[in-house]
Order: sequence, then C-alpha cells, then structure tokens
Amino acid sequence: MKVFIVLAVLVAAAVAQYEESYAPIPYSFNYNSDTEDGGNSGHQESGDGNGRVQGSYTVTDLEGHTRVVDYVADENGFRATVRTNEPGTANLNPADVTVESTGDDNGIAAAYSGAAAGAYSGAPQPAGGQQPGVRYVLVPADDPRTRGYY
Repeated sequence: MKVFIVLAVLVAAAVAQYEESYAPIPYSFNYNSDTEDGGNSGHQESGDGNGRVQGSYTVTDLEGHTRVVDYVADENGFRATVRTNEPGTANLNPADVTVESTGDDNGIAAAYSGAAAGAYSGAPQPAGGQQPGVRYVLVPADDPRTRGYY
C-alpha cells in the first residue's frame, strides 16, 4: 500500500510539472447584424495577443439614433470614446470616457457641476418634480411587481 501511495505522489508531481505554454496569439473579428427592432449593430475588435486590445461597436436604432464606441484596453487601462446623436446625451467626459454628442442634451449638461472634477450634482428636476428618462428599480425576485418576469 505504501508503494502505491509513493507511486501516486510521484505521478502527481510529474503531472504538476508538465505544463504546456503557448505563445500569445493575435486575433481579430468583426460582425454586422440587423436587430429585431429594425436597427442594426456591429462590432470589430483586434488584439495583439499580449493584452492590448482595440475595437469599436456601433448600434443604430429604427429612428436613426446611433452610438459608436471606440475603445482601447492596454497597459494604461480601458479608454473609450462615445460618439452619438441620441437624445438626452451631453458632451461630458466621466471616468476616462469621452462622450461626443450631437443629440439634444435636455439640460443634462447643466446638471453636472464641476464635471471636469468628476462631481455630479444629480439629474435635472423639471417642473412637477418628476425626473425625465428611464428609471430602474431593483426589487427581489419574489416581489409582486416582478410577476410574469421570472
């Protein structure tokens, strides 16, 4: 029995030392696709195999609103530039992301105080106290408001 245990340990040690290593492999891909709502989307990306990646993706909806995101991820981190004509967007640059908007900002830019310093004062408050745009609320899966979603 001791011989079997010693043999098993030796085999395990030999297997642990045998590790295949592969050279980094550069890659590239792209696609374009029509979406279910009548718009389209596309994505292209390439990587050098050493952790540096660059690419872009595009989304266009049925109404002609387009978002193009160009990005780079490398030893300096992730950086993106967003170009859009979507309503409700503004030319702001939060979190190492550059947003270049030609859409109507609906007063969003005014809601950012000290945007260059990264301070956000909250969303604009129109008359009546209702906030514009989409509001997401997280609720537990067993909440009655989730009926039909789970």
